[in-house]
Amino acid sequence: MMLAPRRSRPRAYNSSMYQARLAILLLLLSRVFAQDSALQRRKDETIAKADKIFGPRYTPVAGKPMRLYDKQTETAPPDAVIFWHGSSYAIELVFAADATVARIALEPEALLHSDSWNDVPKTIELLSSEMQWFLASANAIRPLGGRRPNAPNLCFYSGPNRYCDDHYELANVSHFHLEHVNEQGLGEAALKDIRIAYKESVVGIVEDARMDGGQRHLKVAGQWYHGQKPGVELFDKAEIGSLVGLVTYGCTANKKACIAMPGKSTSTDAEQ
Repeated sequence: MMLAPRRSRPRAYNSSMYQARLAILLLLLSRVFAQDSALQRRKDETIAKADKIFGPRYTPVAGKPMRLYDKQTETAPPDAVIFWHGSSYAIELVFAADATVARIALEPEALLHSDSWNDVPKTIELLSSEMQWFLASANAIRPLGGRRPNAPNLCFYSGPNRYCDDHYELANVSHFHLEHVNEQGLGEAALKDIRIAYKESVVGIVEDARMDGGQRHLKVAGQWYHGQKPGVELFDKAEIGSLVGLVTYGCTANKKACIAMPGKSTSTDAEQ
């Protein structure tokens, strides 16, 4: 039995398919470039605003290597711009993956070179008025929102150290104080640093899951998240492919995993 000769597709058909695929590829690339351009524009506008508010950029001191990042919790240095604040303090403006501001910190300049408070001169401190100025300045760059009603604004003590957290609608503000006795023999609390972590709501599909340090981590929109402590139901039960909603504070792309809490729009909530 003779087989019928195999028919080849017309060249015009192959050419049109190639052109269609090329058009789709160019469309996708144009969207990526447009998105990258929009993110860079947002970042540039924020930096320009910060330049006017915070003033001169930080320049590393000769002979003092920078502590670029924490290798235990981060994969690379954060996307940040640093400013001088006086001669002993620095302001760090840290960006999230979407070019919004994730964190703003007013900290001793010494902590840019060391992760130990033992390397910070004991005599430096911030004035109480600088707290209000810093919060107002940060609010002009990215709003904090109002104080959250009924939210616990707490301080806890560890020896002479006092750690406080203030909760706003769009951010959490933490500040560290060191208590000491002044020359008159009276107790005082010196304000040492202020850190602002902005709130982000994340809704997406669970892309992957893993166990790390006794906790189950979820990967959503390319970023890993875990709960404040082991046993958070959402992180323990969410399946790959399910829809979850998370709330995180100060999360940046260089973090190995960001701490998050359950938010809205979770398919696990719908099933209960």
